[in-house]
Amino acid sequence: MIGLSLSPAFMLAAGWSAVVAAVIFLAVAGGVIVWVEPFRRFILRREAYFDRVLRGTLLLDIAPRTVTILCFCVIAFLALIAYVMSGNIFVAAIAAGVGVFSPWVVLRFLKARRLYRLEEQLVGGIQTLTSGVRAGLNLVQAMDLLARNDVKPMSEEFSHLVREYEHGISLEQAMSNASKRIGSGNYRLLFAALLTHRERGGDLGGTLDRIADSIREIYRLEKRIETLTAPNRTAARWMGAMPAVILGILYFIDPEGVTMLFTEEVGRLILLIIVALNIVGFLWIRKIVSIDI
Repeated sequence: MIGLSLSPAFMLAAGWSAVVAAVIFLAVAGGVIVWVEPFRRFILRREAYFDRVLRGTLLLDIAPRTVTILCFCVIAFLALIAYVMSGNIFVAAIAAGVGVFSPWVVLRFLKARRLYRLEEQLVGGIQTLTSGVRAGLNLVQAMDLLARNDVKPMSEEFSHLVREYEHGISLEQAMSNASKRIGSGNYRLLFAALLTHRERGGDLGGTLDRIADSIREIYRLEKRIETLTAPNRTAARWMGAMPAVILGILYFIDPEGVTMLFTEEVGRLILLIIVALNIVGFLWIRKIVSIDI
């Protein structure tokens, strides 16, 4: 009798469980259907960016899909480590956010370092071109001489330029591609002067000498500006580091109060506002002291 009396209740509970499971399934399926296309477009944009930077700018033969998979692995790893160490979903979400932006930061650093090295090698490369031209070589042969005898990354850029020319692309288009790929005003100046010389003729060696002198003067002015703005850039770095330093000092004075910043909702909101204002101030100072010649 007890079994018979419990049977309708059991059937009702089972029915409700089936309804809840169906609702959850439909919600998840609907979410997947709604978000799968935007997520696919996001992945394609990321892969296009990786392809443009890795193969276009850094001249690295790395598949964008491989980098995308590694990025998702890094995001999952950082989130898992943060959750295991803190047991807090909020901290895990912050770590996942760091993983999302870390590839962009790394690629930006690699681009900046490569551009800095290219800028440092430009005057020496122009002197190599000048020596080749005055030794009787034409412009393409002088570029090939630079590609074979200069150091990386400049030799890689001119080797890529010469290879494009050898595969049927006009020299003007190859130099335009190199200018866009490098993204430097000084290299744009060099290639624009070479294009002008090919159109109007003249003494190529003298043209290259004048370009080298102009770039040396630009470098001198840039170094002067760096010297004058060094205190401001140092202040920006200190401003970026001070919240973490002050938080560490406060932790030794009042550890419970500092812990509440990470455990309470209001504390997390305060931390978020502090980080946002700190980033805005840092970028503002960087914008002020970044003077383009």
